[in-house]
Amino acid sequence: MSMQTVDGEHKLTAAGRVLALLGAFAKGDGRLTLSEISRQAGLSLSTTHRLVHEVLAWEGLEVDERGRYRLGPKILELASSSTEGLRLREKTLPFLTDLHRRTNMTVHLAVRDGSELIYLEALRPHANYTGENRIGGRLPMHVGGTGLTLLAFAPDEVIDEYLSRPLCRYTPQTIVEPDRLRAVLDDIRRQRYAITRGLLTTRAGSVAAPVFGPDGEVCAAVGLVCLLGRHQPEDYAGLVRGAAARASHALLDRPAPLSPGAQEFHRRHVAQA
Repeated sequence: MSMQTVDGEHKLTAAGRVLALLGAFAKGDGRLTLSEISRQAGLSLSTTHRLVHEVLAWEGLEVDERGRYRLGPKILELASSSTEGLRLREKTLPFLTDLHRRTNMTVHLAVRDGSELIYLEALRPHANYTGENRIGGRLPMHVGGTGLTLLAFAPDEVIDEYLSRPLCRYTPQTIVEPDRLRAVLDDIRRQRYAITRGLLTTRAGSVAAPVFGPDGEVCAAVGLVCLLGRHQPEDYAGLVRGAAARASHALLDRPAPLSPGAQEFHRRHVAQA
């Protein structure tokens, strides 16, 4: 264990150590050995061993037959009852499922988190996928239609900050020049959908469309990935846009806020019952 890791650990509170441990599972396929958790979290092996067993007892982690750890049912239980992202996924899942059934292709729902996108749902023809575009996985926003759509409808300051730093080129088709990216984002905003080819891998293309929340702002994006050479992304633009439009409409279906009089009645008679 390096001195830098030990010093960093000593600066953390007890809660900070637990959060660092849980945060280690954000990358890769979500299954880590004890040594990998220690390294990713910046904690000593002895501290990691102690905390892992405490979190295991709480059911925040579970261990597989190979001795690798993954997030446990308690984390899912807490997330499903509290996060806006999972409520968004629940509202839009019927339309994602329908799009997946019609195309038999990989379908995503993603939201922007800072300078990255995070996948809330990933329906695919093949099971046991562990890449970064799994549920909970993250990717830069310039490497696919879903991310470009989220970036196109982000606030100006987010776009300016994103384009001000060096961007990773994954393939010869990856667009990393700020002026070219701004033109692409302008087209996406105008058309309200994105089509890409070979930005993350040369074999894949994508189609994506924005999902609008009740406030009229883009809160997510629906994306579809197809194999180039077998399929043309343009052929699926209508289906993807339709799924995103139906998802947007579903988000409007929520109870209207109580009037001041109804709130007062609720406070006096219902809340005290």
